Amino acid sequence: MLSLVLFAVCVGLSSQQMPHGHELTQLVDQGFNFMDTDKNGILSLEELSTASAAEDLDGDGQISFAEYMKYTNQTDAVARPMFNAYDTDGDGMLPLDHMGEYLTLMDKNGDRHVDKNEYEHYTVKLIQCIYSDHGHGSHGHAASCVTQH
Repeated sequence: MLSLVLFAVCVGLSSQQMPHGHELTQLVDQGFNFMDTDKNGILSLEELSTASAAEDLDGDGQISFAEYMKYTNQTDAVARPMFNAYDTDGDGMLPLDHMGEYLTLMDKNGDRHVDKNEYEHYTVKLIQCIYSDHGHGSHGHAASCVTQH
């Protein structure tokens, strides 16, 4: 799951208003900087996996919505659309072993690493898609936002 990818953005969404423009880009960049633990300007699969594993509070290899809510400390209205975007099978769980798939979605040049520009482009478009109706989610279509960008 990419909630750490979007953690800073969720903080910005806690007012129930989606940040936009420069403010959204700054929040997305904060998420990138948080996950880029070696500060080389590139996110590796290991960094994405480590960041997501922190959300798996019970250590079962999956992130439940309850864990996601507890970790992000957001309201249901803010957290659920993002969680549902990644819960493509609707089982209420996000397996940690899917990080490679998420990396591939962001990795536009296919080098198995995500630089800040790739991350920013994917994440801003994803957030705009999910919260396109001003913070109320995309009425059940959030999962399509993940793969469209």
